[in-house]
Amino acid sequence: MDGRTQLYAVLGEPVDHSRSPEIQNAAFRAAGMNAVYVALEVPPPRLQQALEGLHAARVLGLNLTSPHKEAAYSLIRERTREAEEAKAVNTLRWEPSGWRGHATDGTGFLSWIEETRIDVSGRGVLVLGAGGAASAIVPRLLDLGPERIHLVSRTAEHAGALAERVGATGKTRLTTAALGDSGAFTWDLLVRALAIDSISPDEERWWRAHSPHASVLDLNYGGRAAAARVHAGGFGLRYEDGVALLVHQGAASFEFWTGQEAPIAAMREVLRTSA
Repeated sequence: MDGRTQLYAVLGEPVDHSRSPEIQNAAFRAAGMNAVYVALEVPPPRLQQALEGLHAARVLGLNLTSPHKEAAYSLIRERTREAEEAKAVNTLRWEPSGWRGHATDGTGFLSWIEETRIDVSGRGVLVLGAGGAASAIVPRLLDLGPERIHLVSRTAEHAGALAERVGATGKTRLTTAALGDSGAFTWDLLVRALAIDSISPDEERWWRAHSPHASVLDLNYGGRAAAARVHAGGFGLRYEDGVALLVHQGAASFEFWTGQEAPIAAMREVLRTSA
């Protein structure tokens, strides 16, 4: 590091679990950039102050993780089409007039599900969670043509608000429920977009309605995915944690910041060797 080192960061609370510093610093090294990426814990009441200070300090790019994606959306004025669609941001780029916000979770999810070869066309998809990540992912799920997407959040109102923002397209039915409801929906794919790592009794009821050959895509990874991984194994379900999503959405963030193609191989390799 020297006086010309470019600064990037991820903001969240908590943020000590994040592996974004590993993949982004690997990307900077592979690209030959004099840049560094760090994790900063920022409590929600201080988010606006943090964004203003980091912009003033000319930090060139930020990622936002839970619980900041939706709050940050309302604090910035310039946004991409993807961010406007999701009403959430997970990536910010420094520009002289302020931060420009982008949502890379949706495009990252499409790359992830293509990589897994999971086909949801004409099938039932259960989405647990209606926060910033789900807001970016659900529109991309609609592009894949499932028969039905059932959105479940802690309250029916929260799930309904996401459904209203997204709107069903084509032949896909979009339905909603609260986490504490009965769980009577047979699903072929569960997208777990919950920030919590434990499986509550309310959530567990939804797991039980899986089809015989169902799969689980969990946005959590590492230790935060341990409980869901064990739970999926108990039901004999295919389970994928969110490490691949992290790489794909991180690559999209890198490209948004730098205008360069992301060195995905280097990003994957650092996760493999440090596992």
